[in-house]
Amino acid sequence: MNYVAIIAGAASVMILGTIWFHPKVLGKSWMEGAGLTEEDMKSANPMVMIGALLMALVISWAIGRYASHTQEGMSQFVHGLYHGFTPAIFFVAPVLISKGLFEKKPIAWILTGAVYWVLAITLVGGVVYALMPVAEAAAG
Repeated sequence: MNYVAIIAGAASVMILGTIWFHPKVLGKSWMEGAGLTEEDMKSANPMVMIGALLMALVISWAIGRYASHTQEGMSQFVHGLYHGFTPAIFFVAPVLISKGLFEKKPIAWILTGAVYWVLAITLVGGVVYALMPVAEAAAG
């Protein structure tokens, strides 16, 4: 297993989240939907970020387990984007949207989270596949 690829994939989740959920991007509307204030976010438990990083590592590792083949005529990055996008759009997004609807969350809040995770998991696929040597992935 290529730990550099796994760590880079997890880092991409955290970096995208830092940008996506920044108050000047989509953070304010997400906080409103979640019933949080900027003060709540500033006083957040550091274990939240540690837990988020651990979950990003799990996602990156899981995608790395499937990075064992190539697609002729396609870069590994693009191939990985496909393999990240497919489970994200067909499994993750429907679960998050359904959950948000049952919780009666605002649609903007639901879509902010669902679209983020589709983009994040798609990006992880690209990063991990690009950095994972095909022979190593097949053996891993």
